Amino acid sequence: MRSTNKEMMSYNLSEPEFGVNFQDFLQKEQCLSNMELAEEFGLSLKSIKIMKQKMKR
Repeated sequence: MRSTNKEMMSYNLSEPEFGVNFQDFLQKEQCLSNMELAEEFGLSLKSIKIMKQKMKR
């Protein structure tokens, strides 16, 4: 069964945000692609996209 982004966000609210240092993420986001960010932080591409969506709000 597929889950929507809203479901993923509500599920993740009870947990720390992927265990990522946001300051480090913001610095590296400027110069790295999504694939490189996923490898750097040990996350999936879907998680990177969700994180970027949350940070734009």
